[in-house]
Order: sequence, then structure tokens, then C-alpha cells
Amino acid sequence: MKKSVVLFSLMITVLAIISYSCKKEEPITEPAPAERKKCAWVSGQIDSTGFGVILFSADSGETWVRQAQNLAGLQGVDVIDIWAVDENKVWAIGSKNVILKTINGGQTWTQVMAPTNNANPELMAISVVDKTNIWISGDNGTVYNSTNDGSTWTMFDTSIFSNGGMQGIWAISQQKVFVVGGISGGNERGFIGYTINGGLSWDSVVPENDFNKNEWIGVTAYENTIVVYGRKAHYIVSNDGGTTWTNDSVEGTGGGGGPADINHLVMLNSLTWWGAFDEGQIFITTDGGISWAAQQTDAGGFYLIGLDAWDAQLALVVGTSLSWPQKGPLLKTAIGGNLWERKFLYNSPLTKVTFIKR
Repeated sequence: MKKSVVLFSLMITVLAIISYSCKKEEPITEPAPAERKKCAWVSGQIDSTGFGVILFSADSGETWVRQAQNLAGLQGVDVIDIWAVDENKVWAIGSKNVILKTINGGQTWTQVMAPTNNANPELMAISVVDKTNIWISGDNGTVYNSTNDGSTWTMFDTSIFSNGGMQGIWAISQQKVFVVGGISGGNERGFIGYTINGGLSWDSVVPENDFNKNEWIGVTAYENTIVVYGRKAHYIVSNDGGTTWTNDSVEGTGGGGGPADINHLVMLNSLTWWGAFDEGQIFITTDGGISWAAQQTDAGGFYLIGLDAWDAQLALVVGTSLSWPQKGPLLKTAIGGNLWERKFLYNSPLTKVTFIKR
């Protein structure tokens, strides 16, 4: 082979290597996460139709339509709590041991079989973690868990929870869950239970200075900050995942002869919490409970018992009137609570409201 041919072949090879090594690599782009839609659902008690209520808004609470109207599973059933996993899957629970689910945004709702070895308790609170792990609590010491999206359920021994009314439940993870409520028998006393192993074993929190003297209504958490709240504006907070607790209360919540109950508390982060109270009161803290600011509403004749926030600006609140016949207000703010506007007054009490969860 001639020397010139060999040299030419070598040059071609070098140029090919340089061209390949200098080729601009295409950036690897991850698909953008789907935008969380500003859909909202509201649960409510039996209205004039004889059925429990589920309302839906596709536009952040401006307009509402009814879902599951005349559904057999809702006849004579109060819907007590509701949780939107995403724009398609929503859970609702209520009286008579009723559990409902939709997987198409509420176009159709189906009743999910609950444990039958329980005497039709009123189910009071629901918390869903990792989309398919569901925790439910209710009266008579009821606590359920499903790890397979409701196909089967575990019912825990009611004596663990002193057979009390477990009004609040929050699953921090599949393993770590808090359950709170009140123990009947003369004076209502608070109960706080928790598990760190998915319910294999349970323990309880006993706050200092007899802070369990009033019953607890709910529990919520954001990362390592956990807040248990209840009657007479009192609450306890842990900033270390439940290892230590601090007793506290919200000042200035007068009405009804004493401090107003904290009926629902939502955490936007570890420092910013929004609370719904008796006597139409809404309070907010932006420093983790060191100070609280009252927000003006025109709902003085109502108990506000359900609240959810999309972000620091947009939130919805629902409740019930004090007098008969009871009606349910729905309030909305789009400016961080500087103004709360009543969107409507429903003809039965409204219990909870949910945006799509983060």
C-alpha cells in the first residue's frame, strides 16, 4: 500500500474522532410536573334532599356544583371529612361507617367496603399518604388503615384509643401516624396516640401541666413540626418530630363564654398556620405560634370548622350556623385573609373543604 494512502486514512480517522468528541450533546430534559389544578371539594351534612353533601369547584372556589347527588350510599349519611389526592382521586368519609371514593374527579362516586366488625361508627377524619395509604379515625375508638388504596382494611383495637371519639388523624408517613380526640366519662379529656411502625404498636403523648384536660379536635404536621389542637384555643406543638412538646394557646379568641375552640388548623409551612375557630373567627400565625393575628370575617354567627389553603393567598373556610335551621357558610380569601368573602350559604352544615393536596 502506498504511503500517501496510509497517511490519508490516518487523517480521516483523526478528523472523525475530533468531530465525535466535539459534537454538542443534546440536553436531557425531564418532563415538567403536571400543574396542580385549583379544584376544591366540600363535604356537608344531610340537607333537605335527605342525602349527605359533596360540592365541587373547578375554579378555586368561585362557582360550585353538587356531586354524588342521590347516591344510595349517601342517603341519611352526613359527610364529615374529604381529602383530594389529585384531580381524579378523592376520598370522603361520614356517619354510618361510610367510605366513598371517586377516581374520575367526582363524575361518579362509589362506596368502599369498610370493616364490618364495627357498629356503624361516625368516621370523623381522613389522612392519605403516598396516594394509596389511607388512615381514618372516628368515634368509639375507631382507627382504620389501608395500604392498598382501600381494597382491604386493618381495624385497630378500639381500647388502644380508650374507645373515645378520635376526631383527628394525620399520617406523617406510612409508619408515623398521630391520632387525637377525647375520652368520654364525665369530663371530656384529651387523648393523643401515635405509632412509628405503621400501627404494629401504639404509644401516647401526655402533655405536662395536665394539658389533656380538654379534648383534642385535630392534628396536623409539616416536616418535623407537629401541632395538636383543640378546645378552648389550646394546642401543643413539637418542633422535633414528637420528641418534645410545648403547651400553648391562642390569645384573644373570646366568644361563647370563654376561649373559642380551634376546629381546624392548616400548616403552609413550619411557621405559617391558619386556624378556623368558633364564633366566625380566623387566626393566622407566621412565626410558628409565637404571635397570632385575627382576620376579619362577617361570620360571627357561625362555627368555622373546615379550612384549606392553596397557598399563602388563597384559602377556603366552611362551617355551620349556631341556630336552627343550621346552614353552612363558605368563605374565600384570595389575598391572604385581608378580606374574607362569603360565596354562599348552604342549606345544611358544611364540615370540611379540600384542595388537591401537595
